[in-house]
Amino acid sequence: MNARSGDAILVVDDERSVADTMTEILDRAGYRSYKAYGASEALDRLHELRPALLITDVMMPGMDGVELARKAARLYPGIRIFLISGHAGMEIEGSVQEPRFDLLPKPIPPEELLQLVGSVLGTPRTLRPKTL
Repeated sequence: MNARSGDAILVVDDERSVADTMTEILDRAGYRSYKAYGASEALDRLHELRPALLITDVMMPGMDGVELARKAARLYPGIRIFLISGHAGMEIEGSVQEPRFDLLPKPIPPEELLQLVGSVLGTPRTLRPKTL
């Protein structure tokens, strides 16, 4: 499957439940979201999808989210990146001096996630009710 650049969102988190929940929220709002459960899988998905937005956890085993974000930014100059972290103080903030990177708390409320994604992609959307 190959998404068009500009409309896909890739969510990366080694905690499967977090990646699953975030993609469900984005899908319910009508976005085209995809997930990866680690940085190496994410690199493969980046090449396949060429997404407009990468949302990645910071703390992951092996390659962390900051390194993944930097690689993604080098490979795809137009990509926007959200780094998410559940760690208090978010000490990585000072080490990330890239204008395309936004540092967000984890967990992030669904409405706030959709507002941020909409502002970055220029396509504001709201959460649709779940269908049975």
